[in-house]
Amino acid sequence: MLMTKKRKTMFADELESQDSPVLAVMKYYGSPLTRDEYLAVSYLGRVSPEEEIPVDVEETFPEQFRRVTLLKTPAASKKVQ
Repeated sequence: MLMTKKRKTMFADELESQDSPVLAVMKYYGSPLTRDEYLAVSYLGRVSPEEEIPVDVEETFPEQFRRVTLLKTPAASKKVQ
């Protein structure tokens, strides 16, 4: 007998309470929480991470996946850059 872990059903109102439905899906399926993965899931692989994304579109991304946030985050130390 094959044992599988039963997944919790998420309703629309639960997803709306999340900061991003795409982020909620990524967490639900255990995807890596990276910008590349976020773009792959959001755009179903049609946008590459190297492509220029308009600022007004990028502002809708969760904070941890915005390029501006990644560029402005200071290094942990001067040795780590």
